[in-house]
Amino acid sequence: MHTVRDIYLGDSYDLVKRFWCEALQPIAPLLAHPRFVPVEIRDRFSKLTTIPILDISRIPDTPFAIFLDPHTGIPLPSGSAHGATPAHASLPFIVEFIEKYHPSFLICFDQSVHRRHRLTSVEQRGSKRDYLRDLGISSFYYVSHAPFLFVAERNRTLFAIRKRLIDLGIPESRIWGAI
Repeated sequence: MHTVRDIYLGDSYDLVKRFWCEALQPIAPLLAHPRFVPVEIRDRFSKLTTIPILDISRIPDTPFAIFLDPHTGIPLPSGSAHGATPAHASLPFIVEFIEKYHPSFLICFDQSVHRRHRLTSVEQRGSKRDYLRDLGISSFYYVSHAPFLFVAERNRTLFAIRKRLIDLGIPESRIWGAI
């Protein structure tokens, strides 16, 4: 029997995750939050993406980055969710993690777009970034068929990530949002 995530293991999104891990290693090693990776596929997920699973009981005392991999993404700030489910990582959950553990940066898969919302998809991404900015947290989006939100407490970290991605050939047009 397959879990929901098991049937998707090895798709093109996982290859992008592997790219993030390998490309951003010089800035900080990337670890996956265990909340979003089912126990039964963790070993295969880590082998494929090269992203080890974080042991929440043993947070590294050296710089590290965190990867959140919800099925869908980040609900709008006005949404009622304040935690994390396999499908969603709320903005309060992201902020709480950053404030408690201080990762160098955080990446979150975010394909969550309300199709019948008054805001366009671009405006919805903007509202998520505004929420974070109001709390002193910087962010930008990598926009593609697999969009990801990059978040950091320090602007210089996001500038370093942005520069690294551009140096590796990612078009600037894929990086959305002024830091």
